[in-house]
Amino acid sequence: MLLAAAAPVVFLRLTPGSISAIPRSTESARGLALLRERVGAGAVTPIEVVVDAGVAGGARTAAVRAATDRLVQGILQDEEAYITATCETATCETAPYVDASGRYRRVFVVGRHEYGDQAMQSLVRRLRSRLVPAARFPAAARMYVGGAPAQGVDFLARVYGMFGWIVLAVLALTYVVLLRAFRSLLLPLKAVLLNVLTVLASYGLLVVIFRFGAGAELLGLYRIEQVEGWIPVFLFAMLFGLSMDYEVFLVTRMRESWDEHHDNQRAVVEGLRRTGRIITAAAAIMVVAFSGFVAGRVAGLQEFGAGLALAVLLDATIVRMLLVPSLMAVLGSWNWWLPKPIARLARIRSSADAERA
Repeated sequence: MLLAAAAPVVFLRLTPGSISAIPRSTESARGLALLRERVGAGAVTPIEVVVDAGVAGGARTAAVRAATDRLVQGILQDEEAYITATCETATCETAPYVDASGRYRRVFVVGRHEYGDQAMQSLVRRLRSRLVPAARFPAAARMYVGGAPAQGVDFLARVYGMFGWIVLAVLALTYVVLLRAFRSLLLPLKAVLLNVLTVLASYGLLVVIFRFGAGAELLGLYRIEQVEGWIPVFLFAMLFGLSMDYEVFLVTRMRESWDEHHDNQRAVVEGLRRTGRIITAAAAIMVVAFSGFVAGRVAGLQEFGAGLALAVLLDATIVRMLLVPSLMAVLGSWNWWLPKPIARLARIRSSADAERA
């Protein structure tokens, strides 16, 4: 079930934000929606290409103007570009296209989609990698692709450029800490893998609900193609911490019973008996609390609340109450196995009884 819930994560698409995902109850939001519908989704947040000629008056030279014309022609051939606005005659070399000093020149690019859409993100990347270099601006000039769409691309690139490494570091550190806490090689590995699976399942369910629309209309949720970029990061941070709390609380009780009786079945049963009601009650409270976000009218908060509520529900039922004790029952005494060399390295005592068993 968890693998099935996690599978749709391959369809996860991220956006830095979405204008269409804000509530239309206020007059300003309705006006913004009307502008999008009548002028175009990209008109609200255009891409801005800025040419820095390096010296005052440099933006008015023939070489820069010719390169700007080539850039505009290249942009107009792009299927995503809807409108391109720039100064085309010598009589309009003024703001907002050329600044008063004549050093900077600006080109506005209006796309067919809003700034966070995948198509607009792709247009930003094409501008930076292909269209701007192909315009052949003078060597002394520097070009910048900015505006809301470019800021969104940079935000996602900066966050997710390091996110994978941060996750690996968290997993490695968690394994070491749990190894010392549980005095076991296998239990920390099981805990880390199940927590990762729970987080992936919550990502997959977000795709199913918000992109594929399963139950979205029934629950009064937005149906949008992309998940806001901050959601996976916040979900990982909160869910990993919450699920690890449950894990430590449950397995510590099992460890105490094992140390006292050296009976794996008894350890699993007593751990569940002592902590099951508390974990279930705490999870129920959090599910209700997180569901409050789902009742809101902002898509990002709906995604955040749904992801948290579903993940805590999965973690407190399928994972903590079923998978964890079942796997520990199957592994038997191997749960508490810790070779002496690793125990000495971690500066903890080894599980000699488990090794003999």
